[in-house]
Amino acid sequence: MAKDGEDAPPKRPLFGFLRGASQKKKDVMESDFARLRSLQQARREEASDADRRAQIEATADLQGRIDDLVVRFRNRALEVLEQETLQQGDAGQCEIAVDIDKDLLIHTFTQVAMGDEQGHVQLIDAMNGSIQHDLPLHRNWCTALSSSRDGALVASGSLDRTVKVVSMASGEHLGDLEFDEPVSALTFSPSGEHLAVGTTAGGLTVHDLLGGHVLLESQQEKRVTAVQFSPDGTHLAVGAQGLNGTQPTVRLLRVQDGEVVHTLDHGSVVDAFSFSADGAWLACGGLDPVTLVVPLASDEEERRSVDVVTGSKVLAMSHVDDLLVSAGRDGWLRMVNFANDEGFEVQVDGTMMDLDMAADGLEVGIGYKQGYLEVRSITDGSVVRRMDFASEMTPISMTLVRGQRLVEGANEALPQVFDDIKEGGFELGVPIVKSHDDGWHLTVTAAWSWA
Repeated sequence: MAKDGEDAPPKRPLFGFLRGASQKKKDVMESDFARLRSLQQARREEASDADRRAQIEATADLQGRIDDLVVRFRNRALEVLEQETLQQGDAGQCEIAVDIDKDLLIHTFTQVAMGDEQGHVQLIDAMNGSIQHDLPLHRNWCTALSSSRDGALVASGSLDRTVKVVSMASGEHLGDLEFDEPVSALTFSPSGEHLAVGTTAGGLTVHDLLGGHVLLESQQEKRVTAVQFSPDGTHLAVGAQGLNGTQPTVRLLRVQDGEVVHTLDHGSVVDAFSFSADGAWLACGGLDPVTLVVPLASDEEERRSVDVVTGSKVLAMSHVDDLLVSAGRDGWLRMVNFANDEGFEVQVDGTMMDLDMAADGLEVGIGYKQGYLEVRSITDGSVVRRMDFASEMTPISMTLVRGQRLVEGANEALPQVFDDIKEGGFELGVPIVKSHDDGWHLTVTAAWSWA
């Protein structure tokens, strides 16, 4: 309180009002704020209505594209089947294919291949866990598996000194490769036309699967533990285990002539590789608790290391960002942006056998020795989808097959057309999505026998 004769202290603002202000002044301020509150509420409601309208429009647009796909597939099926039955008669087979909007696809992992100690390879549907094919390919352990990037082929290597190439869709045995030593590592080129194979005695060959000849033959003089093509298919990273006291090495070979363009001595066995999307970096992991991220076109001083505690069993680099994903031998899944060292780790329940990044870089698939697949988000490592395999096999080798599945809604709409086709006396195969030029095709095999 101010004493008599002294000036009163200045009044302090409080929530837009003045202490001691007249009631009329308060009423005016409250009225202004009430109008402001009403205006803001109206704006929020308008924004909410706009969001709802946008969501409805997006849903309607998606449904419209699904409806259009169904109509186009039906019309295309009628056109193809009318022509093919006319040409082939009462018994025949053909493919029905129609362009599909990429917005109707989710890039994920649609199949898994697993190999065991008896030499069996199982091809498994990663959407429902069912066994599509159980193939007795080898007479001994299936030591290495690789799938082509388009998901069409899988190659299996074994201690029985053979490599078998089969169709993922049909399980058909397409061809053999024979070697003088047991097979320890293999990988497809990005195009799927070439296959690199390493053996326990250090043999390394690159095979042209279409031409039927050997493109490159090299002797590493050490057990080949891992092989990986660069994104453009021009170079091959090779990990070799040191024998007779020699140090493990990583070599980068030029596929065209086999010249070694980069060599790196590693502290332990290297059995995991991954290139960055542009091929400028190579991540190398193994028993050593540090994963090296090596620049391939600049000074070695820029080499980075990522601590993975107990070593990386498998690695993957995102084809979208500089994201490095590592499956640690200690059961931790680690994701690190090696450009800024930011990242996180998630402990998993199980032994990780293989991992890979989805084509859009938004998800990582992990295959477990216990017989299940997890698809996790790269944002926080949370589980997007888990699938238990309908198999009692304990895999000693595994590969995840990238593929595309239709968005929710399309899977429910298309079977109506399929059922209509089947009622006409046609047998239909499993619908698959194939890359075609710069787009995608939804393809179904149809067969008939009316004789």
